[in-house]
Amino acid sequence: MKPFFFRLCVFLSSCVLPLSGWGQLTVTFPVTRAVFQRNLSNQATLTVAGLYSQYVDSIQARLVAIPAGGTVGANDAVTTNWTTIWQYLGDAAPSNSYFQGTLTGTGGWYNLEVRAHRNGAVTGSVATQPKVGIGEVFVIAGQSNASGIGDPSNPGPSAQYDQVSAVAVGYKVSPTPNPGDPGTWYPWAFPNAKDKIADPAFLHLESSVTMAPFGFSSWYWGAVGDQLVTRWHVPVAFFQAGWTGTGSQQWYESLDPNATPGSYYGYSYPAGLPYGNLRVSLTNYAAQYGVRAVLMHQGEADNQVNTSQADYTNRWNNVISSSRSHSGKPQLPWVVARASRYKVGGVSTVNANVIAGQNALINPSNQVFAGPFTDDIVGPNMRDADSIHFMGDGHYVVAQAWADALENASINTAANPYAALSLVRIYPSCNSGTQMHLGADNGWSFYQWTDPNTNNGVNSLATGQHVDFGGGDYKLRVTDAVGNIVISPLMTIPAGTGTVPVETVSANTPLPLGNTLTVSASGSEYYNWTGPNGFSSLKQSFSIPNVTATQAGTYVLTVRNLYGCSGTPVNTNVQVLTSFTSAQSGDWTTPATWTSNCAGCIPNARTDVTIQAGHTVSVPAGTYQSKQLILNGILQYLSATSILQINP
Repeated sequence: MKPFFFRLCVFLSSCVLPLSGWGQLTVTFPVTRAVFQRNLSNQATLTVAGLYSQYVDSIQARLVAIPAGGTVGANDAVTTNWTTIWQYLGDAAPSNSYFQGTLTGTGGWYNLEVRAHRNGAVTGSVATQPKVGIGEVFVIAGQSNASGIGDPSNPGPSAQYDQVSAVAVGYKVSPTPNPGDPGTWYPWAFPNAKDKIADPAFLHLESSVTMAPFGFSSWYWGAVGDQLVTRWHVPVAFFQAGWTGTGSQQWYESLDPNATPGSYYGYSYPAGLPYGNLRVSLTNYAAQYGVRAVLMHQGEADNQVNTSQADYTNRWNNVISSSRSHSGKPQLPWVVARASRYKVGGVSTVNANVIAGQNALINPSNQVFAGPFTDDIVGPNMRDADSIHFMGDGHYVVAQAWADALENASINTAANPYAALSLVRIYPSCNSGTQMHLGADNGWSFYQWTDPNTNNGVNSLATGQHVDFGGGDYKLRVTDAVGNIVISPLMTIPAGTGTVPVETVSANTPLPLGNTLTVSASGSEYYNWTGPNGFSSLKQSFSIPNVTATQAGTYVLTVRNLYGCSGTPVNTNVQVLTSFTSAQSGDWTTPATWTSNCAGCIPNARTDVTIQAGHTVSVPAGTYQSKQLILNGILQYLSATSILQINP
């Protein structure tokens, strides 16, 4: 059908939203209103990531159910227990102001809460990322009755429930094109735009939201979302990949990313489009958030040219197959609407060949399911003057038809969903006083570092798995072998990575064999001790009870500040006393009596004792022991009311 009020939207979208957190803890992923595809067990595992600005040794997270009521529709969310998602593990897993972990929840609409621990106790306030969903994610394909028509007087209704989300178009590869000049559309060609996908940020699906990557408005999908929230009690997100006026021929021809399919209206589409919109939806959004199915509403343009049933089925079978191979989702579900109504020769007609072609596509065993019949949705306030595009009450009727079809096909249990890909992890480490080294997981085909504050993240600062950066905000886009792209959480590097203070170390050395060794430090944030016999500790202070001679030696402390910068190692020599020799006459319990003369150092049952000639050592009332006594001098002790003396 001829595209009315044609407006070309950009390949993706983003808004810069405030990060959730407080002075010590900031949640950077997931973003608010994000919806992650649940599995067939009604669960999803979310990556939770962020930044901390003070010393913490572990971080916990939980999902808190948002009560239904008002603008919040039915919600089956179940609050989770606090779960440790990150722990400081020392050099074995450097974190350096960045945390990332996973949390599993069931379908529902939640506030995500994150808290930090220090020395085993909660520190600071709870950071909250509001409105995070586990539910259903759909990608829309087709022509104008899938995408909307760009008519400001007919945008379709806003979603009424809070749980319906979309991503709005943000960064544009060139200024808004002239709707009357197809030549201005070509910067959006798939080969040019496929790598210019903005960082996604979600919005409530209002009527005016231009759904990424290529929507004009909410059309009827906000109402579909409301229906599904009511029926399935989980949040819903949509990505819009339709294009007005497109037929099965243009979708099929644009499988070639360099092809410029001719339209039925005398102009050509940019290279690789319209299919390129669907491809980037699957390899970007569905890769990052998962997907339940592609929802297809197309057929009106094929009525105009009377496409045969065989051609229609063959073309769309190729599109379905390509969408699966290009996204690495071999059983990606599709839901195919039966739609053909178009005004041919001035008369609103339907086309049996097109409907038959659509029916031939449907095969639930191949994960292609039956969508609604929409040709019969006609009548007052249902379609526009051409009896083609839905309007008014028609938006709500077709929305219910879609929801009925999805329910009748048991899409929420029969369509095998694809979960979000595992999010790439950044490993920051100190490079200098002004730079940090950023590394990333192995296993990705391409690494591109970006500034999220410039062009909504559409830029390139560097490529490669490892980089060195100074102060600023950074994200990493990684590509897998198929071409799927995921974007890391935000990493912020301060203008200076700080200084490392000089450590003060104290230890009760020398100490007798069998006593408790206590070593402590102060003045830093992260500690790493090593010592004899493979000893290691990440604690600020440590104790070794019943110390042995093998635990004597040099203990080395390396301290790090919040950003992983190391100070000069501090050595502490620990001496374990296995024997005591008298230095002078005196009391058994007085350290100065013995040559070691150290605080708390007196003989015990595991140490030998030598009293040298000319020395008298007195033992007060009580029980005192030694392992072996060598008596060259005099030992005297109190017994009852008399002093007993043992001479050599």
